[in-house]
Amino acid sequence: MDTEDDTYEAEKMISVIVPVYNTGKFLDKCIDSLLEQTYADYEILIVDDGSTDGSNEICDRQTSKAHSIQVFHKENGGLSSARNYGMDRAIGEYVIFPDPDDWVEPDYLKKLLSIREQYNADLSICGHYNSYDYQGDIWWNSQAKPVVLQQADALELLMRPNSFCGYAWNKLYCLDVIQQNHLRFDEELGMVQDLPFALRYFLCCQTVAYDPIPLYHHSRSSGGITSFSPLSPQKLSSITAYKRIASMMRETHPQIAAIAYSSLCKTCAKFIAMYYHFHTHDKHTLCMVKKNFSIYKDYFFSSDAYSDYEKRYTNIIPFSPWLYYQIYRARYSYNVMVASLRKRNETKRVPDN
Repeated sequence: MDTEDDTYEAEKMISVIVPVYNTGKFLDKCIDSLLEQTYADYEILIVDDGSTDGSNEICDRQTSKAHSIQVFHKENGGLSSARNYGMDRAIGEYVIFPDPDDWVEPDYLKKLLSIREQYNADLSICGHYNSYDYQGDIWWNSQAKPVVLQQADALELLMRPNSFCGYAWNKLYCLDVIQQNHLRFDEELGMVQDLPFALRYFLCCQTVAYDPIPLYHHSRSSGGITSFSPLSPQKLSSITAYKRIASMMRETHPQIAAIAYSSLCKTCAKFIAMYYHFHTHDKHTLCMVKKNFSIYKDYFFSSDAYSDYEKRYTNIIPFSPWLYYQIYRARYSYNVMVASLRKRNETKRVPDN
């Protein structure tokens, strides 16, 4: 890296906000990967959201690693609250939100900024690895190239499953745009809160640059923020999130609203599987989920965002939710087995630089 580039990049500080709640055992790996960045001008804001497992002490120890690390402790308010808290204290020109149970490539920040500047885009997005199912191996495709999307195309891709999705950790946001448009993570939502935030930000953009080369490792570790767990009000709030998105987009972007309703239906199907898997006995919750599935299922079955295979086995729900769960569990077990085999062979596969 030459001196001129260093000077240019040093003028653009990035605030890296890491929300922490009872994930201290993963934090060292996350922070160490952030400290190994090839980009120089950034701060790390660790927000301890009222952890109860000793994570607060682990957070405090992180400050000894670098002067760029700051730790804040607050009462528990949820992931959105922690991210908003960090944004209020960020001083960077740009901001990004990695999760504490994940880790990043050394050029994570540098490439996200260079993609944005190279294409003069309002937002840059990177690809990611899914460590839990290995569906993020698109980096093996040497033909994958960065793309620049206009707002309408970016919005649709944002809403589609198996794309760059609404994740807050693979997008380099401009803090000025966030502040000028009063954008916040919705603290009433326990799940899918990053998607409405991303969508509102996309509405402020003309162009979005996406480079599919993965720079982020999404682990979905046991006990992590996005771990598989029984139904709870926090999880059920994702139904509200999709309804709010659809309501916001129905008049101006009806195709986006339709995808939101189809995702709502798919989420309800997953919740039905969770209900049986964890032997939940809350019939009221099951009835509510099944009612929402029934109301919005036509959006799901008419959407091209989901495969015909998914539609066929999801169509079992109205006749036998229990049988749907059995198929869901079998698919889940198969994916875990495939992921294990791929992980075993991971060291044999070396990506092209």
